[in-house]
Amino acid sequence: MLDSLIHLAAGIDAVLTPYNLAVIFVAGMIGTVVGALPGLGPSSGIALMLPLTFGMPHVAGLCLLTGVYLGTMYGGRITSILINTPGDAPAIVTAIEGYPMMCQGRGGLALGISAVSSFVGGTFGLVVLIFFAPIVTAYAIYLGAPEYFMLMVVGLSTIVLLAGDNVVKALIATLFGALVSTFGSDYVSGHVRFAFLPDLIEGIDFVAIIIGLYGLSEVFHNIEKRTVLNLGKPSLKIREYVPDAASLREGALPTLRGSLLGNAIGILPGAGPTIATFLAYALERKLSRHPEKFGHGAIAGLASPEAANNAAVPGALIPLITLGIPGSGGTAIMLGALIIFGLQPGPLLMMQSGDVVWGMIAGLVVGNVFLLFSNVLLIPLFINLLRVIQTHLASVVIGLCLVGAFSLNYSLFNVWIVLIFGVVGYLMRKHSYPSGPFILAVVLTPLAENYFRQSIMLSQGSWGIFVERPISLTLVLLMAATIAIAIMNKQGMFKRGPASRAS
Repeated sequence: MLDSLIHLAAGIDAVLTPYNLAVIFVAGMIGTVVGALPGLGPSSGIALMLPLTFGMPHVAGLCLLTGVYLGTMYGGRITSILINTPGDAPAIVTAIEGYPMMCQGRGGLALGISAVSSFVGGTFGLVVLIFFAPIVTAYAIYLGAPEYFMLMVVGLSTIVLLAGDNVVKALIATLFGALVSTFGSDYVSGHVRFAFLPDLIEGIDFVAIIIGLYGLSEVFHNIEKRTVLNLGKPSLKIREYVPDAASLREGALPTLRGSLLGNAIGILPGAGPTIATFLAYALERKLSRHPEKFGHGAIAGLASPEAANNAAVPGALIPLITLGIPGSGGTAIMLGALIIFGLQPGPLLMMQSGDVVWGMIAGLVVGNVFLLFSNVLLIPLFINLLRVIQTHLASVVIGLCLVGAFSLNYSLFNVWIVLIFGVVGYLMRKHSYPSGPFILAVVLTPLAENYFRQSIMLSQGSWGIFVERPISLTLVLLMAATIAIAIMNKQGMFKRGPASRAS
């Protein structure tokens, strides 16, 4: 650990120059804006900034890319909380609790809590990256297709925790999500499924789905109900938007749990922050003494996913730096950047180019601190800007959604997808179908299918591979326990119902 601290100190010394600090500042602001815009995300942000790094010093170039990456994690929560339009996929869960807080006049608190939780999650992930990266990676490489498949199934099993009071509707939403995810070419065989239009050969873009399901559907709902946000009186006093001690205490343990879970999921290649946020939310709902508050502005349901989201960023960098394996879409582009810089990701990277790697890590540390202060200080600006445009909010949200959809691949097809799922989301909300299970199925089903096929190929057709390997068997037992506990809780609530009514 002492060696790690010495290397980190050298990295910070290299980063603390006016030029590098300016790069980190600009990267954080760009990342925040990119993360807040619907349709864009870390992959888009890093890809847009990559050409700017050509000719830059290696440390500065990597600080620019990682600063944008971390900034998008902070920025995604802004539009989720303010207008119920997630900037990127990991911010979906933030909208579930953050937007109700906004409607209750607690939008400033939601932004403050999410900023603090994001900072804690990012800091936790950086600590693991600095001190334990080689150790963690040594165990992560033992995970194969069976373990990843069971991890996806465990994620799908959390649907029983996201279901609320109506499990049947949650299962219908899940099956619908699984159906939507099968459109397009199959990963393994290349067989095209349900592609009755040429544009569907590559499947339905997930980002277009969430923009329609959350952004447009909220506009349709507000137009029907004539909803007006409770924004309170105009104020630029920062102390009115900083979370109080009681709110911080309420979100403390969920933040720590989310940080641990998000970092662990982020380390796994292909898992990513989206899965981490859903698992963190399901865990908090399960552990909460007041699960009925979830979906109506629960601080625990906001803090834990935000911490998991940001903790997954340094986690995804661990396999990239130590093994040369990208842990997410953003780190896949980072892998290309390292190769462009003439660096070789893998076990020898820390030995051959340690000064560059530790400079990048130091840039993340500085950027995380900067993003905390900038996001807290900008809360009054976000709230008062929303107050100014509130009378035209529906038009603004529709414009952002449609522009974001078009920018995905500069095709009108995704605009139609957004409109279709806007109507679907509105109908689901009108008839009390939960959107969480649907989105989780859309995310996890393709991954589960891919890993399942790989597992069956490895075992030559035997399903026993899922219980013959220790880690896979542990995940099987965890999934069974999750479902069993959820069923017992439902039965217990059912049995208590008549007694409570009698009293």
